[in-house]
Amino acid sequence: MLVSHVIFVHTLVDRPSHFPGNATVSSENGTLKVGARLRRARLSRGLRMRDLAQAVGCDESMISKIEAGKVMPSLPMLNKMVHALDRDMASFFGLKIDEYKLVQKPEDRLKVPVDALRGGTGVTYERLVPVAAGNLLEANVHVVAPGGEKVDLITHQGEAVGYLVSGTIELTIDDTTYLMTPGDSFFFKAYLTNNYRNVGPDEARIIWVNTPQVH
Repeated sequence: MLVSHVIFVHTLVDRPSHFPGNATVSSENGTLKVGARLRRARLSRGLRMRDLAQAVGCDESMISKIEAGKVMPSLPMLNKMVHALDRDMASFFGLKIDEYKLVQKPEDRLKVPVDALRGGTGVTYERLVPVAAGNLLEANVHVVAPGGEKVDLITHQGEAVGYLVSGTIELTIDDTTYLMTPGDSFFFKAYLTNNYRNVGPDEARIIWVNTPQVH
């Protein structure tokens, strides 16, 4: 453990360009992939950027800049973030980032037990597009337990398309509700509010693709 800390200090200190909020502009972020590691660890815990920022005492915009690779956190700040995510430095830097397979087996996919940004219960996301900075597309398998629901009142620019693999759901887009059964699909602009609920007795699985990445 001591060795990993010493190596990390060597890469973080003595950066010439300082950025407000205990961070520095640094090319080391690209080498160490701190931003991508932080994003993956945060999503794995089901936390929003706002939640992590409150836990460590910084602005949400700082978390966004770090995850985007625009700034490098200081060692004390990174240590706070790592502990807030219930990890240590060794496990944090042991996360495999951008070393994903072009073809993934179900056990390879990252599973997020809750939606980090939207409301809902009984929903798990299986990531089809691995977590990495710069991806334009986001795709997940939404696994919805009986009675589970997702409520999405946050809108943005972009589009969403989906296909119901199994189960029965009620999908509401704006103020219109549709009953969907296996084989049904949908498409809508992401500036429309939407939510769904599993109204059947069995687990539902939805392939959901949207642009841009929002989770």
